[in-house]
Amino acid sequence: MTQHTTHHVIRVKRTAYPQLQQAVASGQLQPTQENLDVMDQGQVYQPVPQLLNAQNLVHDRELKLGTLTIAGEFSRVPEQEHTSIITASLGVYRQYPGVYPLLTALLVPMLPADEAAWLAGVRAAVAQGRQLAAGADMVDDIWVPTDWLRDRTRLIGLAGDWFIVLYFAQPDRRTVPEGRAVVGLDIGLSPLATAAAGQQQLATWPVAEPTVPAGEWAEVRALAETLSYAAARAALEDLMVHVLPQAGTLVMEQIDYVKFRGDFTATARRRAVADFHQSWMPQRAHARGITVMRVSPAFTSQICSQCRAHTLGTRQGPTFTCPQGHILNAHFNAAKNLVRRYWGQQARARRLT
Repeated sequence: MTQHTTHHVIRVKRTAYPQLQQAVASGQLQPTQENLDVMDQGQVYQPVPQLLNAQNLVHDRELKLGTLTIAGEFSRVPEQEHTSIITASLGVYRQYPGVYPLLTALLVPMLPADEAAWLAGVRAAVAQGRQLAAGADMVDDIWVPTDWLRDRTRLIGLAGDWFIVLYFAQPDRRTVPEGRAVVGLDIGLSPLATAAAGQQQLATWPVAEPTVPAGEWAEVRALAETLSYAAARAALEDLMVHVLPQAGTLVMEQIDYVKFRGDFTATARRRAVADFHQSWMPQRAHARGITVMRVSPAFTSQICSQCRAHTLGTRQGPTFTCPQGHILNAHFNAAKNLVRRYWGQQARARRLT
């Protein structure tokens, strides 16, 4: 096994833009022609060594890059990377007290009374203020920290917006995958994701998302959103742990989130689904030597995966029903159709050659 790196792109909050523009003007951020292979366009900037050598996560929404203060949602990385950046920042990193029980409370069903008690707990945590942390509390599992590659940190300016790219070492790079199955992965919102490995169905567990009143204090709302994201991340991490050892090929949907209508895109970003689908799962699969294929999801939720012909069925809630008598979980059916489409593409490729 050889070392592999993962990268994660985080949008910088606009409050940091003037400081970044000044850093470019003063030469603290140097334009470079590096091809990071993380975004199609944009100008890459390399911070000077004094900034790179003095990086710490102050809290989940603020990174100190030397003299620069970078505002962003730095919890929007997988749990191991989040643990790694916090561990490397201990002595500086601050967290609200009691966030671990608030996080794990979201991993079980909630009644209205439970939601009210949870929101009261969030308010109480914010009222106490952030305190120096002894470890990573915003994760539900214990992770062995990997190396946060501070010298690889880069900033990207694109169309008036700024992004920061963080890199982490992953020592578990494999050239041959552990499993051999062709696994289809259907994403959604309830459940967040469903995998089909042969006739085995794997899905994320339900994650509660309590409603926060519109008039709530901004800091309470921000912590509630971070906790909800972390709970969804935990469910998706658990799915990865079960799927990746089985997969030799991972078949995922080709989705352009920009073109989605309605609130799917916003909800997918809020509930970690977009990050999981676009970044985490493909990078984890690549590190394990798993082939990742993207296929069109068109009609995968409307046709029966059990019929040889492309029989149109009907969906009612979580149940898909075929006129030929097949009844399946709708998400499992869609995931199986992704695998079916993959095999169809492979057959066409063989005929062409």
